[in-house]
Amino acid sequence: MSAPRLVRPWHVVLLQWLANTFGVVVTIVDYVFLLPAPAEARVPGVVRENVALGLLAVAASYVVVATVVAPRTHRALDWTVRGDDPRPEECARTLALPWFLFRVSATLWLVPAVALALFDLHVSLLTALLVFGVIATSGVATAASSYLLTVRLLREPTARVLEIAPPAPGDTAGVGERAVFIWVLTTGVPGLGLVLMVVFAPWTEPSLARLATAAAVIGGTAIVVGFAGTVLFAKSVGEPVCELTTALAAVEAGDLDTHVEVNEWGEIGVLQAGLNRMVLALREREQLRDLFGRHVGADVARRALRHGVELGGEEIEAAALFVDVIGSTTFAASRPPAEVVAALNRFFEVVVDVVDAHGGLVNKFEGDAALCIFGAPLRLDDPAGHALAAARAMGARLREQVPELDAGIGVSQGLVIAGNIGATSRLEYTVIGDPVNEAARLTEQAKERPERVVASQRIVESAATDERSHWRLLDPLLLRGRLEPTVLAVPSG
Repeated sequence: MSAPRLVRPWHVVLLQWLANTFGVVVTIVDYVFLLPAPAEARVPGVVRENVALGLLAVAASYVVVATVVAPRTHRALDWTVRGDDPRPEECARTLALPWFLFRVSATLWLVPAVALALFDLHVSLLTALLVFGVIATSGVATAASSYLLTVRLLREPTARVLEIAPPAPGDTAGVGERAVFIWVLTTGVPGLGLVLMVVFAPWTEPSLARLATAAAVIGGTAIVVGFAGTVLFAKSVGEPVCELTTALAAVEAGDLDTHVEVNEWGEIGVLQAGLNRMVLALREREQLRDLFGRHVGADVARRALRHGVELGGEEIEAAALFVDVIGSTTFAASRPPAEVVAALNRFFEVVVDVVDAHGGLVNKFEGDAALCIFGAPLRLDDPAGHALAAARAMGARLREQVPELDAGIGVSQGLVIAGNIGATSRLEYTVIGDPVNEAARLTEQAKERPERVVASQRIVESAATDERSHWRLLDPLLLRGRLEPTVLAVPSG
């Protein structure tokens, strides 16, 4: 993500200048033309002195903005001018900038309010209180509005900073505190000023018309400022919440590339960063699940995730299919290694595809051979029939799609032990039993026969009638390592 191009330090400084200048103009107009004041406060000389001192305070505030606010803002946002990532101290300054500007703005209003109130004590206490109330309420409302606008203006820089250093719980005030804070500053304080104006009316003795006009203007201003502050606050909460709900819906639908921009420093920012971390964890988990499934088979992976893994196994009826390349040593010696690997990959791709299509599991690869299981870990109604059908289909597809590699296929069935073997820190799902050994021996015989597929009589007779019709029996043969002869069967077509 590149550094924001639209926000520069002078933008922030200009916003502070415009907001406070507008507040000063409104305050002077209110004081001179609208607010009911006692007779001694309406003397032209007193009004001129207060306006002159107020303008002097405004000039002093501009000096403060130029010497304090502008340098601090530049130190916080110079990284947006450089076009690179902010340094740690710039991150902290960027996040703290809106609150810093609020404190400075509030101070630049409250100090003149106190000074002018003290100055007007020689006129009357009521005049001093009136001047202080006018400046203080205007200043607080101006500072609060300026704060909200600054937060809005700094959304992009804040998002970049929080991308580098996500917020943590408790870093700043929560949504509830911020809502009360904004209401007090933009609505509560101006409303209090309106109430005090009415309360002091018996002492200021304004005309009914002047009181009504002042109440209408001040009340209307309070409504406008309060509404604007509420809208800005609502947008600062509502927009990221909508983005969060949209992102959650996308994640629920399976989109693990979802990412939300972290542009709030507080509870909402914690939620945004937490959602991104959750999606990243889900994506990593899904990648691990996919990788796990590729290594051990999807069925084994699902079973492990659902029930956990433990050493040991169970005795079940299953079919074993063993497939082994013929003459692999000669093939590897006469071809470049890259060509050998490519041919083996195409060979095993056919094996996996056929086994998956018939409900089996490629349990393990052993060099240029593979052991496939039907009936474990997922039970099948007819494991023998599935294994025999897979053997026939595999032989035909290997001859057609991988003609450069010849292979023998042996199929057997019986009771096996299926489960996890190894150690608690490193285990493997496998199948152990006589059918596995017999399938390997039948593969040796398959390499000598033109069909390249040999099964035992036991598995053929265990299969459903439809599958048995595709096989024919041969004479008994004593397989290597066996004590009794085995009746062989080969595909009939």
